[in-house]
Amino acid sequence: MANTDSWFDPAANKAIEEAEDCGRLIEIVRGEEGWTRTQLAEASNVSEADVENFEQGRVSPIEPLFTNFLRAMGRTS
Repeated sequence: MANTDSWFDPAANKAIEEAEDCGRLIEIVRGEEGWTRTQLAEASNVSEADVENFEQGRVSPIEPLFTNFLRAMGRTS
């Protein structure tokens, strides 16, 4: 009998949810600061596509870029 639960990986789903949450947070902070994706990309030394991918939850690992974006916007030391 085949294992029908093999498609469901709680750890993978949690990682996806965390990436999406962090992306939404950066998008919110960027909006509060009045920054465009281009401005954040330039201040963070990444491409605008990198910012967009992060905000859409399509980046892993999330921590290095998350910290980089917050620092660029003056939200962490």
